[in-house]
Amino acid sequence: MEKVNKNILGKISIFAILIIVSIIFLFSYQESEKFEGFPVPIGAELTSIKGRYESYKWEAASEENGLPLRYQAIIRLWGWEKKEQEGALTVYEKDGREVELVSLTNFLSLSSSQK
Repeated sequence: MEKVNKNILGKISIFAILIIVSIIFLFSYQESEKFEGFPVPIGAELTSIKGRYESYKWEAASEENGLPLRYQAIIRLWGWEKKEQEGALTVYEKDGREVELVSLTNFLSLSSSQK
């Protein structure tokens, strides 16, 4: 009986940890100031909004390694599809709207090619 209780407690603990990690993962992003419905990491510091551009200081951003996989997953979970990628620029599309995301070292910018 004691062994069964330990197994059940172990499974419940693992399940609870997975739920907590998932909640933290999902809620560590917020909607962009300018691009409605596009996720931005909460840890990214908005540095500029000008015209069709929005810039952030974000230490996880990298030109060499691209976007972190967790951020790519969140973008996809929020319904954005990768349309094309060239170097540090990735274009995402959702409902006929496009957002161009540039990831450089400690720098992230969002822009729109649409006027």
